[in-house]
Amino acid sequence: MDIQLQMRRNVEQMHATVDDLDSWMRDISKRDRSLRGDKAGADIGKAMDEDEGTDEEEEAREIEAAKAELRRLSQEEGTEATATGGIPRGAKDSTNKSKGPLTHAQKYGAWEHYDADGVVGAMEEREKDEERLRREVVRLENKRLQAQARKQQALSAEASEALRQRGNTCFQSARYSEAVELYTNALEHTPRSAVLYANRALALLKLSAYPEAEEDCDTALLLDPTQVKARLRRAQCRQATQRYDGALEDLELVLDAEPKNVSARKQLQECRQLKMQGAPRRAVASVQLTVEHVAHDPDNDNDPFVQSVAPAGELTGSPASSSATSGAVAAAAARDGVAVSDSTPGPTLHPPDDLEAPIATASVASPPAVSTARHAVTAPSASADSFAPPASSTDVERVWRSLRRQPDEFGRYVLRISPESAGRLFKHNLPTEILSALLMAIDQCFFPTAAARALEFLRALTSVSRFSILTMCLEKSDVVHIGSIFAKLDAAQHGGLLPSAEDLPKLRSLYSS
Repeated sequence: MDIQLQMRRNVEQMHATVDDLDSWMRDISKRDRSLRGDKAGADIGKAMDEDEGTDEEEEAREIEAAKAELRRLSQEEGTEATATGGIPRGAKDSTNKSKGPLTHAQKYGAWEHYDADGVVGAMEEREKDEERLRREVVRLENKRLQAQARKQQALSAEASEALRQRGNTCFQSARYSEAVELYTNALEHTPRSAVLYANRALALLKLSAYPEAEEDCDTALLLDPTQVKARLRRAQCRQATQRYDGALEDLELVLDAEPKNVSARKQLQECRQLKMQGAPRRAVASVQLTVEHVAHDPDNDNDPFVQSVAPAGELTGSPASSSATSGAVAAAAARDGVAVSDSTPGPTLHPPDDLEAPIATASVASPPAVSTARHAVTAPSASADSFAPPASSTDVERVWRSLRRQPDEFGRYVLRISPESAGRLFKHNLPTEILSALLMAIDQCFFPTAAARALEFLRALTSVSRFSILTMCLEKSDVVHIGSIFAKLDAAQHGGLLPSAEDLPKLRSLYSS
């Protein structure tokens, strides 16, 4: 019994402490709003205080009534235990007719009339009442705390919204630093708002604070992975810091969610072009060339390099052979971007326009009798047969860069790729420029003899990752090739080269999204 009484007292003390803490928190919130000068927050707080004068008073009365009933039951139980004077509750005193103290015999006799079932029933009823009242007190306390939490949340949400609107006004006026500060103050009221983090990221982006802006975008996406604006702004941060792969990944996810997002599509093309250009070329250091003329050595006549420089008939040790060697040096220097001049008048080679630093001109001294005839070394052009079958999409890209000025040879190379291997090669990586090159190769080299192979190749490409996004980035020339390809496929189908059951319009719709 003492333990139960102590537990009830502890519960009452706990509730009293919670009430004091709530009151203290409300006072601190009012003082904070007054110090900040936040009129919107003060108005909301005033409205909340007025509401507290109605709902909370009624809830407090209900809680106090339940607690009073608990105290009454406890007092009744204690009074009964004291009034029995040692005679068990439920015992009928039929032996003591006088008002004097009971004898031991009378006390023992009372046990014979002890109603154990009645006592147990009464105890159970009292315990049920106490349990019911305790649950009611807990329910009312929780209800009051939840109402206070909702009011505080509404207060914070409205104050945060007022600060956000002020931040938007500053942003529209190009006062980005003030906008960042206001968004930060709003986040103090609603720290789990993905919209506020995305807005502050945009303001930081305008201030060129790219790491901070990207961090806010990361937080916004953690809170709400569907925040398209945060992902688009993170792509802008990554593009500005030349991390193009991460930017492209974000932009592709944006287009997955919003296929008609024009700004995302435009930024995707721009980012791909920047990635293609890569880092700026470094300046080539100045080179000083010196050519020595030596006597003819017959032992070197069979050397492949010497034979490539001058025909066998000129390998006679004459000055012309020295001239041929000088011509080879000039040709090699021209290939490397180095200007070479000698004493004989002739054209001057200039450095490429995209170099950052000028290149020094090397002077080559030649004997007066040297002939001006030169023999250029012609390197054999690459062909499709020079490359092995591809093992990955990187191999295809490398071949395309080597044969991009020879579209017929690249078309022959693509003809060697089976449609089954094409789906495997490009399953996870198909750059837009490679897709364009494949479409041109199919249009120019697959018809009319390989129409069925072209159809299978086109169908295999539709299974690659993010194919719908790739088709959004195609250029006008690619659209022309697609139209030409399907016109040829339609003609082949009418000519019996393709099965009539093939649904060409459906396949074409996949390339026209």
